Amino acid sequence: MTIKVAFLGPEGTYTHQAVIQQFGNDVTILPQKAISDCFKCIDSKQVDYAVVPFENSTNGQVVFTYDLLRDWFINTTEPEFKVVAEQFVSIHHNFLTYAKDIGSIKTIYSHPQVWTQVSKFLSEKVKADVVKIDVGSTSKAAEIVKSEGSDGTSAAISSKMSADLYELPIMYESIEDNVSNTTRFLVLGYNKPLQHGTNEEEEEEEEDIVTSVMFTLNNSENPGALCDVLVRFKSNGVNLISINSRPSHVKPWQYVFFVEMIGDLQDGVNTSLEQIKPNCLELVVLGSFKRSWRYY
Repeated sequence: MTIKVAFLGPEGTYTHQAVIQQFGNDVTILPQKAISDCFKCIDSKQVDYAVVPFENSTNGQVVFTYDLLRDWFINTTEPEFKVVAEQFVSIHHNFLTYAKDIGSIKTIYSHPQVWTQVSKFLSEKVKADVVKIDVGSTSKAAEIVKSEGSDGTSAAISSKMSADLYELPIMYESIEDNVSNTTRFLVLGYNKPLQHGTNEEEEEEEEDIVTSVMFTLNNSENPGALCDVLVRFKSNGVNLISINSRPSHVKPWQYVFFVEMIGDLQDGVNTSLEQIKPNCLELVVLGSFKRSWRYY
């Protein structure tokens, strides 16, 4: 049976690229209009997997995804799906337009996160009075420029995949400030997916496992509660690789902490989680999954 995958659409987005990296092209894709729709698709089992953006090496958190993980897993009945894999996509932005010269551009479309990733290009190449318009995705930006026709007054900052999809000329390639700019994506599902281009034996060769958890603390009544939790990981030799927080939406100034660590749910990781349970109001394991080779 063909695997069905939901992702933040439309086709041609960097999330679509993450889908191809994880599953290849021999899957049924269901582009969604919002990240929240991806969560609904996987929860209702309309699809086998959902791929959502999680963080960017330049801009940091994709807060929409963090907040959705909080809303789906904290203070509610925990869903059956988990984080089962990750993908890293190198983000190379391109300037797509029918214009013959950049001086004739009046409007540029792109995703809101893109502007800060191409600030040097914009300051050096684009006139100050050019209107910059936020759209839902870089692929949508390309679609809009395509629909406006070849009058040469609009442009999109988007991917090469979108340029190919909408047959738009690329005036400038790889205009990102940081050539190592990368976005990390999470794969949500019920079972571990096989990495495209590998077999079961090669999968077993992977060593690093990432475990992702969320928890809330009663900071007001337990001074140093976060410190007490973190020291448990240290004492058990668990390497924490990321700590982030978002408002809990339960009460003002209470936060949900997102912590990722190297190790699967055994040995030091499991011992640490058992030890911190008394300190936590809620503790949820989002998933344990193979570290993508593209991380290195």
